[in-house]
Amino acid sequence: MLLIKLLMLLLVVNTTHAKCVVEQETIKLGNNITQQIIETCNDSQKFNVGEIGFSGKLERFKSHPDFLGSFMHNVTTCKWFLDNELKGNSLIDYQGIICKVRDNWIVVDKF
Repeated sequence: MLLIKLLMLLLVVNTTHAKCVVEQETIKLGNNITQQIIETCNDSQKFNVGEIGFSGKLERFKSHPDFLGSFMHNVTTCKWFLDNELKGNSLIDYQGIICKVRDNWIVVDKF
C-alpha cells in the first residue's frame, strides 16, 4: 500500500509545474572554461512563462516568426521567442531570448 501511495505521489509531482530560476556562471582562465549552473525551483509559486529566469520545455514558448533558427551565445544554443501580457485593457507584445540548459530552455532576456 505504501508503494502505491508513493507512485501516486510521483505521478502528481510530475504533472505539476514549478517556478524555477536558473543562475549560470562562466569563468575563463587561460584555455580552461568552467561553467556552473544552479537551478532553484519552488513549486508553491505561480510561474510566468515569459518571466526572465523561467525554465521550461521548448514547446512552452511561441517561436518568433522572423527568427526561426537558433544561434550560439557563450557556447549555448539560443532562440528568439514571442510573448504577450494583458495589462489593464491592453495586450502588450514582447519578444525575447531563450537559451538551452540541459533539457530545458531558460528565458534570458525579454523586451
